Amino acid sequence: MENPIMESPQSATFSSTDVDHHSENMIPHHANDEEAEPKCDVSVEEIRSIMQVIAATGKFWHDWDMLKSLLSFQLKQVLAEYPEAQMVSGVESQQSSLSGETYPELVKWLDEALLCFVEGPPFTLQRLCEILLNPKGTYTNLSKLALALEKVS
Repeated sequence: MENPIMESPQSATFSSTDVDHHSENMIPHHANDEEAEPKCDVSVEEIRSIMQVIAATGKFWHDWDMLKSLLSFQLKQVLAEYPEAQMVSGVESQQSSLSGETYPELVKWLDEALLCFVEGPPFTLQRLCEILLNPKGTYTNLSKLALALEKVS
């Protein structure tokens, strides 16, 4: 199966000169231990822009490892916006109604489900971006969102 890579006049990777945003709006993009080349920072606005193109077209022009890291960051941000995430205390974790997992376990599990795609994105990449761009528009609580993310991961 081919990766849906779209040819674009934009560069496939970002350099520090490509992004002119303040450092507080930047997302660190750390390389995995297996990766030799370091990654650059990408702004929150640019992440949303990339995801909007994917949600609208299903196509992307970025390296999958970079895109996967951006999606992982966005996934964690979205999950943290739900009230259930705020209820977690250091000593006593709130149980998720999804499967008895704590919130940190749920985040870890969903993130690992995304990161396990090594060769390329899941065929549900377009739907994943749609969900992450407007999660509360459809999913009123964390357990419903988690079920939807589980299905697309």
